[in-house]
Amino acid sequence: MIAKVSLTVAAALAVLLALPLLAPLVTGDGWWHTCVLVVGLVAVGGAALRSTRLTLAVLPLAQALIALSALTAVFTADLALAGFVPTPASLEALLAVFAEGRAEIDANPPPVSSGPGVSLLIAVCVGLAAVIADFCAVTARAPALVGLPLAGLLVVPLVVDDAGAGWGAFALAAAGYALLLAVDAWTRSSAWGVYAHADHDTAAPVLGGLRHAFTGAGVAAAAIVPALLLPTALPGLTSSALYGLADGARLGGATVTTTHPLVSLRRDLASTGDGPVLSYQTTAEQPDYLRMYVLDEFDGVNWTMSPVEASGDTRVGGDPLPVPAGLADQDGERITTRVSLAPGASVDFLPLPYPPARVDIGGDWFADPESLMVFTTTPQAPGLDYEVESLRPLPDAASLQGRTAPAAGVDGRYLAVPDGIDPRVAELAESITADATSPHERAVALQGWFTGGNRFEYDLRPPPLPSGSDPLPYFLFQSRIGYCEQFAAAMTLMARQLDIPARVAIGYTSGSSAGGERWEVSESDAHAWPELYFPGEGWLRFEPTPASAGGQGTATVPPYAQAAPEPEEAPTAGPEPEDTEEAEADDESAPAQDASAAPEAADAEDDAGNDASGSSWGALAAWWPVLPAAAGIALLAAAPALARILVRRVVRMRAATPRALAAAAWREVRDDARDAGVGWNPAESPRAAAARIAAERSLPAGAREALWRAAMAQESACYAPDPTGVPPGPDLDRDVRVVRAALRASLGRAALLRAVLLPRSLLPPRAAAPRPAGPEPA
Repeated sequence: MIAKVSLTVAAALAVLLALPLLAPLVTGDGWWHTCVLVVGLVAVGGAALRSTRLTLAVLPLAQALIALSALTAVFTADLALAGFVPTPASLEALLAVFAEGRAEIDANPPPVSSGPGVSLLIAVCVGLAAVIADFCAVTARAPALVGLPLAGLLVVPLVVDDAGAGWGAFALAAAGYALLLAVDAWTRSSAWGVYAHADHDTAAPVLGGLRHAFTGAGVAAAAIVPALLLPTALPGLTSSALYGLADGARLGGATVTTTHPLVSLRRDLASTGDGPVLSYQTTAEQPDYLRMYVLDEFDGVNWTMSPVEASGDTRVGGDPLPVPAGLADQDGERITTRVSLAPGASVDFLPLPYPPARVDIGGDWFADPESLMVFTTTPQAPGLDYEVESLRPLPDAASLQGRTAPAAGVDGRYLAVPDGIDPRVAELAESITADATSPHERAVALQGWFTGGNRFEYDLRPPPLPSGSDPLPYFLFQSRIGYCEQFAAAMTLMARQLDIPARVAIGYTSGSSAGGERWEVSESDAHAWPELYFPGEGWLRFEPTPASAGGQGTATVPPYAQAAPEPEEAPTAGPEPEDTEEAEADDESAPAQDASAAPEAADAEDDAGNDASGSSWGALAAWWPVLPAAAGIALLAAAPALARILVRRVVRMRAATPRALAAAAWREVRDDARDAGVGWNPAESPRAAAARIAAERSLPAGAREALWRAAMAQESACYAPDPTGVPPGPDLDRDVRVVRAALRASLGRAALLRAVLLPRSLLPPRAAAPRPAGPEPA
């Protein structure tokens, strides 16, 4: 019993010591308390239930119910029976809080606020890890498998956060896992008792325990310390490289694909430290933005970057870069910029003023001919220095007015709009630019609609996206709250719908002047903006994000994009959130007068059946959290059977000698008999047990002979000086399978189902009174 309690405590500590892995992803400390409560109750409940006659196979289900009751008491106590017993109402409310937490995580970059929804979601995941760890370590006696749920917690920061997992958090998690393995080894060795020596005294158990502890600590240190120190010696093993691999970059080949620029943008903007990113000196009086990425592909929800190719033809070596797309006059002003990355900053795409004409930098760097992004395929050390010579195209509004064919000679992907985009978006774009007479006027009108009239609110934590909602229409017509990512993405798509080639750029604003020619850029200067194409002038940036103290404070609007007088507000998209109360009243009295403002209502009038179908799908989507819960319950229900299979395979794999093979085969016979409901008495000899089982279950002749051979192999292995009579391993395995099949054939359907799903062999054996046996086989 002491061994089980020790393993239970060690498994709980292993899970708790892994919690710091999640700390960088959540602000506040409210989630810690809930997780500690759930893990503690799972451990205490497991220890208490094991002291009863409860079938251990159902113990994980009981622990899951205990965790559910704890979460009910914390989050929905007012709807629960006695404040903690779940009821249908409390479960429904709990699912709603869970969905709120998932929406919060989906809508915001890490770290997210530890509100009730996020705290519940983390507690559910940690509670599930605690139940699995307890089952593997104590019930299945396979503590090494606890590494799986702990690895699951480790993967979360590696995938979600570009910074990865800190060394301290990793060391704690590894120490907890090593502690669990050490406790398991100690409990197994202590089961053999204390070795008798001539000088044995009462201090031997204590000294033996200390020896095991120091040995385990030494092994753990030998494994953990190199894992922590190696990345400092090899930059390729830093978290950013690992994050790049997890995010889909193919390094070492001819193509590099990155899909995480927006994640990096969100992380920088959400950073509470606002650390320095780079500093630079420039000959420009008012420097331009520093662009890193170009996102040109839109799937209806996400903007991503087309693959860029690294080859000898695109290598950067001090020679002039390719000619900027669409720029006719390349003899204008040239700007020299000398950039120094912060000591801790490392990049694989260079922040550059657009369009760069030449880059002086050491190492292997490549320039994409079309976008002029400069990138590398090898990890770079922090604190990089390089010099950029860039062009400074500054067209005036008058020259841009004559550009009437913006789509000529440009790749069609910059005009691509996926199917399924809400038609209200295109109607809104047309209404905003109804009075514009050129592509440039339309672009300026779009920009002015986002920045003028106090229509939008800049907020780094926009409201969570409701389940089933489309992010773009929700931003344009309902919330109207967001930051540069939403503004840039919305204007880019609407420009494409107006036949203006457009793409999203990611990088940094000019930053803040540090005096003279020196400028400094920090994490809060991370930014996204649209680039629109005009023949003869190429790609020009626009600025739809509010550039005030309440917005992106260092954003600037180029002279050629200065807003003209604001266009009249278009009625096609329905009333604005800040419209008058009279307009709202009119809308309520005549909800179907404007089909574009309420397409769902028009569809309902045209086809009631489709509306009913949509409602059904919406109701189904609202219950999506039930699916993971059902999958978890099914996994817990199958856990005893899976553990039985695992134990069987582990025992067989560890048997390498004839004696061990015979012992493993006889143990399988014992466990199969117990699963079938046959009592077991360890005082019986193998031949007596075989005769009793065969008589009690009326086994057929073939099964009797197989059972007898297994019993004789065990006796030969135990008592013969040289167990030459032990059959080979394959023969013993075949005999065990024959006996198992015969025992299961003797059971009814219900008993057979119980033997498979709830095997008694996972429980400590109970003695069975010997029964008179039939004659032994000849």
